[in-house]
Amino acid sequence: MITVACCLWDANEHSFSFSRHYTTEDVEKLYRGFARNLTVPWRMVCFSDKPREFKEPIWQERLSAAEPDYGALIEPFKLNEPMILVGLDTVVVGNCDALAEYCLSATQLAVPRDPFYPEKVCNGVALVPKGHGWVWREFPGGNDMEWIRSLPVAVIDDLFPRQVVSYKGHVQHYGLEDDTRIVYFHGREKPHELQRLEWVSEHWR
Repeated sequence: MITVACCLWDANEHSFSFSRHYTTEDVEKLYRGFARNLTVPWRMVCFSDKPREFKEPIWQERLSAAEPDYGALIEPFKLNEPMILVGLDTVVVGNCDALAEYCLSATQLAVPRDPFYPEKVCNGVALVPKGHGWVWREFPGGNDMEWIRSLPVAVIDDLFPRQVVSYKGHVQHYGLEDDTRIVYFHGREKPHELQRLEWVSEHWR
């Protein structure tokens, strides 16, 4: 069994202007994206600041912070199980069985190379094998990205070339390639603002 995990909380004083719009609809679209593109047994877990009503069969876990900040994105690691961890600004465009199999069989956490600073990694998507609960337990707080960058990780770009890509760093300039499985968004311009693009309207629904 593979878990797909995400986080949702109401916008607060810690939220940047470009990430204040998320609702249960974003979680449901993410669920349907994976439902179309996973053939292995899986479930979806949403870590949230309060109970939510979903139209899809989505498990819920309560975030520990009363007023979450971006450090809450580390909390799904507490599941300590094979997991694909994604943000709500993620569009699934192709079969993800190979990514799930990595989580089920590998031992090292894998994240993408930063599309703008290739000497670093980022946390747009995380492929998490079983046994990584310590990433949450030992999290010192603060910047979630810097914590991930401090850990020994594998690079998704090397394991699965062109399968997990940034919209701003890749797709916006080169288009959607046949190999692509997941497109993650960061900063401004989110999927709901790009419905004019055929591939977004096809896969983000």
